[in-house]
Amino acid sequence: MTLRGLITVATVLCFALGLFGPNPAASSHIGKACCTRYNRKPIPFARIRGYREQTAMENCHIEAIIFYTNRNYVTCATRKDEWVRRALNLLSSKLKRMSKTGFAAGETERRKSVGHDGSGCFF
Repeated sequence: MTLRGLITVATVLCFALGLFGPNPAASSHIGKACCTRYNRKPIPFARIRGYREQTAMENCHIEAIIFYTNRNYVTCATRKDEWVRRALNLLSSKLKRMSKTGFAAGETERRKSVGHDGSGCFF
């Protein structure tokens, strides 16, 4: 086979593998932060917007808590640190309070609807 033929076959194979290979959207680590080491410096609780847990089964290979801050920073921490456990407890209690008020479910405060009692006055 000539060099030109080998290049053509290799190009077609690469194209076919790209089309029929694993779907990148099926992978859970695409588009997510990946922790490879821990930040030991505490973050003020007021700056924490949310978090997610990273397991060792993911591609990053370490157990971590990934905190998202108000300024869209990502910080990786270990659950072994006291400040991390405290922040997780505070976030948990904050979520419980929000779910009791109904705001976490997307409900908003409702105003009285305009009613009419037939007297000509609206209340």
